[in-house]
Amino acid sequence: MPVKVRDIADILNEIAPPVLAEEWDNVGLLVGHADKEVRKILCALDLTEAVVAEAVELKVDMIVTHHPSMFRGVKRLTDANAEGRMLLNLIEHGIAHYAAHTNFDKATPGVNDALCKALGLTDVVAFESGLRLGRVETQTFGVFAALAAKVLGGQGFRYGDDLSVIQKVAVMGGSGGDYVGEAKSNGADVFLSGEFSYHLAVDCAENGLNMLAMGHDRTEIPGARALADMLRQKTDAEVIDSSTILV
Repeated sequence: MPVKVRDIADILNEIAPPVLAEEWDNVGLLVGHADKEVRKILCALDLTEAVVAEAVELKVDMIVTHHPSMFRGVKRLTDANAEGRMLLNLIEHGIAHYAAHTNFDKATPGVNDALCKALGLTDVVAFESGLRLGRVETQTFGVFAALAAKVLGGQGFRYGDDLSVIQKVAVMGGSGGDYVGEAKSNGADVFLSGEFSYHLAVDCAENGLNMLAMGHDRTEIPGARALADMLRQKTDAEVIDSSTILV
């Protein structure tokens, strides 16, 4: 029996229930016919013109991303801007688009579990907010920061004492500023996220919480790869990692 867009959407809704999404978010099936047959799926972090061009070249039927399109609302669909060109290109080539964003951030397993796994954290505790708190072998902040840079493929920015001894690491893919209090109250020695405001990071470091800002995309690429792997386990359609998440 052919796999349809609606079938893939149902699988993704099970992996990352839309009810978990923030009310301001835009998740789910965003473009496409629900009854279209799906033979190939491309998984990416973002819907960009390069990703859409890749999908067209590979002749895929559906793109699954973490970050959504039409995030701020679309009043005109023309080729006058990048988003319009992307959406028109999708429609013209019959390619569906599904996004799992803050619902996948909060899902278990989800974005932050993939990040913990990439960093080698153990004894991971999941919080309702999506924050994860895990452990590493006793080491200095400087050693852990070097590991994170190697694993995530970028130096990022570190705030804190490189010689301080750490064990507990809080992680939040993407933007972690709203979760600093939760990380501190649960005993984190380090908080790793994609980005923090500079003044917040400096203030936290001055008050004993080492901070690592590794780049919004870098902290979510493991999640995009994990979502592709979950799809492979649940569908017979071919699932392809976009070249944009192979860095």
